[in-house]
Amino acid sequence: MTSKQALAFLPVVIVVVAACGAGPATQAGLEASATASATASPRGTTAPPPALTTTPVPAAVPAPTPTPVVRWPLTGFVAPDPGATKRRPLNVRLPNDSTARPQQGLAKADIVYELIVEGGITRYAAIFHSRDSNAVGPVRSYRFSDLHITQLLRGALVASGASIEETDAVTTSINAQNMISVDAVRDGTAYYRVRGRPAPNNLFADLEAAREAVNRAGGGAPVEVPALKFLAAVEHDATAGGFIGSVPATTVTIPFQRQPATFTWDEGSKGYRRAQAGVRSVDPDGSVAVLARNVIVMHTNIWLTSVVQDIFGSLGLDYRMTGGGGASVFRDGRRQDGTWKRDGPLDQFTFFDQAGNEISLSPGQSWIHFVYP
Repeated sequence: MTSKQALAFLPVVIVVVAACGAGPATQAGLEASATASATASPRGTTAPPPALTTTPVPAAVPAPTPTPVVRWPLTGFVAPDPGATKRRPLNVRLPNDSTARPQQGLAKADIVYELIVEGGITRYAAIFHSRDSNAVGPVRSYRFSDLHITQLLRGALVASGASIEETDAVTTSINAQNMISVDAVRDGTAYYRVRGRPAPNNLFADLEAAREAVNRAGGGAPVEVPALKFLAAVEHDATAGGFIGSVPATTVTIPFQRQPATFTWDEGSKGYRRAQAGVRSVDPDGSVAVLARNVIVMHTNIWLTSVVQDIFGSLGLDYRMTGGGGASVFRDGRRQDGTWKRDGPLDQFTFFDQAGNEISLSPGQSWIHFVYP
């Protein structure tokens, strides 16, 4: 190759190298030109796809576990908390002869048991659990039946005292940790005398002080109180809870020989109003009247014991409170006949219609009466 030929070739090489070096810049220029063209005239161009966005899926939140409804075991009403239901029920023994009426505090009891005692008269075992009354009375001595009722409730007995035989039986149950007694003989701090009533029907009890006595006696630990079966609300179908086949019963007469009591249905209050000897059962000042949501009559065996109960030589009575027997349950202005059942001395009573369906009570106060078969 001559020098002239070499010089002629050199510009070509330079042009090629320059063209290669300008490649990226030219591409950028093309892109800029394309963008400008697209902006000026969108026809014939394709817009870039929109940016993809992802919406986060919220994590599954488990449904909250429903809080169980806690109810008072002896009334069926809603309790403020589980711990409240575990205090001991107080069984206050009240007389029901004419000189003892009107009694104080009956309307606040969860349950009132009415039982025949010596001489054909009756006495009450008034059970205070969901609420108390500062003044309850008159307070009298307890009987064997109070032992049965108090230990089935894991309760504490509030009474003036008892015979030696009944005291010994209660002491045995206390030692078995089935119950507590804060009767006036064991601890008299909860009792006081009132004016205007002749003795012995002038002894009253302050239940707040009685609970303090229970704590001193070692009964302050929580207890499981066996529950009666209740419907969920006062307002309900009158045939619900074992009342299919029930019959109307707006008036109920309890067949105690010397002291018949009458319950009359009050539709406005959804309960039975009680009267005895033609007088409504109210507190002495007339401010609080008894309203029984349930009235129950239980038939069972009742027999004389060898225990002398008074200066007249009257013998005390005892009751069969286990096994079963006939029963009539009055609720919602209706009557359902059937049976009662209780397996053992620490079990609660259950009630059944004639077809064997368990009966549920209406929430509120219950009056339970034990009568001869």
